[in-house]
Amino acid sequence: MATSEDSTQKNNKVLYGIIGVLGALVLILGFMLIQEKGHNNDLVASHETLNVERNDLQEELSGMLEQYDSITVENDELSAEMIAQKEEINALMERVGKLDKDDKNLRWEIDKLKKEAGTLRSIMKGYLVKIDSLNTANAELTNLNTELNTNLSTVTNQKQELETTVTSQNSLIKEGSVIPAMGMTASGLRIKSSGKQTETNRASRAEMIRTCCTLGENRITKTGTKTLHMRIISPEGVVLEDEEYPNATFQIDGVSGKYSTKREIEYNNQPQEVCVFYTVGDDLSTGQYIVELYESGSLIGKTSFDLR
Repeated sequence: MATSEDSTQKNNKVLYGIIGVLGALVLILGFMLIQEKGHNNDLVASHETLNVERNDLQEELSGMLEQYDSITVENDELSAEMIAQKEEINALMERVGKLDKDDKNLRWEIDKLKKEAGTLRSIMKGYLVKIDSLNTANAELTNLNTELNTNLSTVTNQKQELETTVTSQNSLIKEGSVIPAMGMTASGLRIKSSGKQTETNRASRAEMIRTCCTLGENRITKTGTKTLHMRIISPEGVVLEDEEYPNATFQIDGVSGKYSTKREIEYNNQPQEVCVFYTVGDDLSTGQYIVELYESGSLIGKTSFDLR
């Protein structure tokens, strides 16, 4: 009987021991499970943090590209350097995009890329400072150029005003020095065998054209030799030419024009009678002829006559 009770007690002790061991194992496994769960939660939180940092890094690099695109640079060398920096930023963005979230070295890779991005950010800030300095210098040069242009414009206007004044004075002097041709007449002449000249209004008989006038007094004009140019304009509007002066031209108020004949006279600021003769070469047509007399390129007299 005692032996049976001892055996039962012994079995109970073994059972309690097993239960104790199992309980201890349950506690240990429960503790390990809690630790593993905490570790997994840490890993998830770490991955989320790294993903956020990776996205932030992508946004930072994208913002740097946008800032570069918004910058206008006229300096070719600086522009080339900025293009090279944009290429480096694009390459860095590509590397960030290829990061594997399951990579054990993800933390190290992101820190490395963030450091490189910081270097690129510092370089960009340096460019911004340089560009600001260039813009300031350009603004100062623009202001200086504007001031110089204003001064140049003022000087140019003063020069133009002076030239206008001088031109006006010269024009007045030229107008005042014109020798007046008064009582100017013109007619066709026929030369008789005796050499006597008679006026004719027949185109077929006119061998010469004579223009006469009185040159008036002008104290402004210098005395001395003067050249009178005569233009005879036919009814067809053509300037008659003299065989002695073919295609002869002179300056009429700065413009080249044909003349029919010319004569040199001595002028002494006293009224004098002058006649200029033109020898007819080709047959004359009928109609009205206009005769103009010039001295020093200025028209001093004008008249007309008719041939039939």
